[in-house]
Amino acid sequence: MGKPVLLLRLEGPLQSWGVRARWDVRDTQAEPTKSGVIGLLGCALGYPVGDARLEALDAGLRFGVRVEAPGRVMLDYHTVSGFLPTAEGTYRHSGLKTATSLERLGRDPDATPATIISPRYYLEDAAFLVALEETERGAGLLTTAAGALGAPAWPLYLGRKACIPTRPILETLTQVYSGIEEALTRHPWDWRGSAHAQRKSPPSFPLQAFIEDPVGDLVRQDALRVNLARQYAFRHCRCIHVNPPQGGTAVGGNG
Repeated sequence: MGKPVLLLRLEGPLQSWGVRARWDVRDTQAEPTKSGVIGLLGCALGYPVGDARLEALDAGLRFGVRVEAPGRVMLDYHTVSGFLPTAEGTYRHSGLKTATSLERLGRDPDATPATIISPRYYLEDAAFLVALEETERGAGLLTTAAGALGAPAWPLYLGRKACIPTRPILETLTQVYSGIEEALTRHPWDWRGSAHAQRKSPPSFPLQAFIEDPVGDLVRQDALRVNLARQYAFRHCRCIHVNPPQGGTAVGGNG
């Protein structure tokens, strides 16, 4: 028997996992961020933004993700009606005469009138397998998280609230693997994508997987930290390439 590993399937028409999503431009990473997945678990558990328990989740879980289908990057031309701060410490506004905007305009009469354009990037028709294991500070977290994913406190979404999953996120909580690396190497490939012909068999090329590792050569700024600026810490990971594991049924069953 191995160690407990929680496996999640992240699939939907759109996903977005921003790492520099501040001000007007909202980007997306090519694969889910650890902070985004911790936030997803926080939704399931009913933890509000800024709750210190989110940082404890980050510290208590080791994270890995395998790209089942990379999808395509899509840009949405998005406009905002409201009153937004600028990097210079002033404001821009759209001219909308709401009570809130008028009150803010009273505080900053020099605010610049503007239509706020906010380019937003998404991954279209992508699929990922996420693997989580407990660190020495995370005893019991996987069982708690798996239970919450089965009956979430709040609706779950894939990075942004508009990105709705198209299959149950909870794959399984299993002990058949020695850890997240073996799980990402051996757990069967599966993707219920939009085109049936594409999902009948695994791809012919190796899959990328990213595994959290303190001595890894890749750096990600997505270790969740609770602070007013929502600035996250750096973590290290490494990339491996996996031949798509065959098998139509998930090892360990559904959670």
